[in-house]
Amino acid sequence: MLPAAILIIGLALLSATWAVFILPKWQKLQRYTDMLSTCGYLPLAPTTDAHRWLKKISRWVLKIQIGKFEVIGLENLNIPGHKIITPNHGHWVDPFIIAHLLPEAARYIAARGVFRFLHGLSSIPASRCGAFACDLTPGKGAPAKDCAIEVVTSGQTFVIFPEGWAYMNGVMGPLKKGAVRIGKESAHRLNKPVFYVPTYIRYGRYPGNWILKFPPPIQYLIVLLLFPLYRRGLTIVFGKPIRSDELRDDDAEATEQLRLAIVGLDPKHQNT
Repeated sequence: MLPAAILIIGLALLSATWAVFILPKWQKLQRYTDMLSTCGYLPLAPTTDAHRWLKKISRWVLKIQIGKFEVIGLENLNIPGHKIITPNHGHWVDPFIIAHLLPEAARYIAARGVFRFLHGLSSIPASRCGAFACDLTPGKGAPAKDCAIEVVTSGQTFVIFPEGWAYMNGVMGPLKKGAVRIGKESAHRLNKPVFYVPTYIRYGRYPGNWILKFPPPIQYLIVLLLFPLYRRGLTIVFGKPIRSDELRDDDAEATEQLRLAIVGLDPKHQNT
């Protein structure tokens, strides 16, 4: 009977420890990550230390997942004004290559699903490095758009991947209209143009269309785990800046303009 009594007492102590100490902290952490993952919540701008940390992590990620890379048109980032960087999105490491090359801290808009990864724990480092969440469900992204406009009008460098989720088969997906609308509204509030920097990232090797059968987080995990197969380098091209007042008034037509500017930078000219 004694071992059974000891077992019962031990389980009771563990339950009490969980209920009194661990569960409240976990619930507090969950409330915090829920807030960070809310579309429309804008965390504080990244600190200098956070920016340095992100650049270190970016170097490590790129070394393991990508290998060598070539940069073209880096001088096009030197804009004495408000800028929005608009790359295509063909890999989960895209934000890391941008962070590695930018001398200044930037703000990134990311799908809410990225923030909810690992029960929301991924939202903590993401938000501290400058990212904020957007609900990609049609009609629900307006709060994130308002955050983005606040970022741009405050003079912070803003990075947005107009495709939304990454298209990891190497073919550029359709662009959402958010990038165009954010730039136009920011320019209206500033009473001066905002600059878009069209950017194309071409990787040395992509998975086939089969990978699109999986949810995006699983796609990212597959490519991460199979990095020896896909560590084939990349070329990133920064195009000449486009002023917001050079885009057409119609959002759909302006988005197509932006898409053509991005696709036109593809080093291999595989997209049309």
